[in-house]
Amino acid sequence: MFAFGGILRQFRGGVPGAPVSAGVPVDRRAELEAELAPVLARLEQPQREADAIVAAARAEVDRRGALATEAAAQLIAHARASAVAEQSRAVAEHVAEAEAQRDALLNAAAAEAERIDRASEQRVPSLVTELAARLLDRPR
Repeated sequence: MFAFGGILRQFRGGVPGAPVSAGVPVDRRAELEAELAPVLARLEQPQREADAIVAAARAEVDRRGALATEAAAQLIAHARASAVAEQSRAVAEHVAEAEAQRDALLNAAAAEAERIDRASEQRVPSLVTELAARLLDRPR
């Protein structure tokens, strides 16, 4: 920091000559305060303005922080709702896929049962003849 006292001492003068013991002692502090009072008084208004700017900036930071917190809360709520909807969609998709697989398996089983029925219808007469021959103990 700049020392105003050093500058002020340069301008103090006195009568040249030998020091004299008589006189009033100088109160340096009071002199400095008296000299700096107008300068410091002029700094009071800019200091108040700076304090007001800082207070306004802090208020703006608090306001923006509250807005950001609210926006973040809304984003989280939206994300949670979207997650629930996405989970429901995924479950519905898996259920539909499982139902399609079940239908395919049922169709395949029905086709296999029909094939077995046809094969058994073709073999039944020969099996009946064979069974009757065995029962009658006759060779084929």
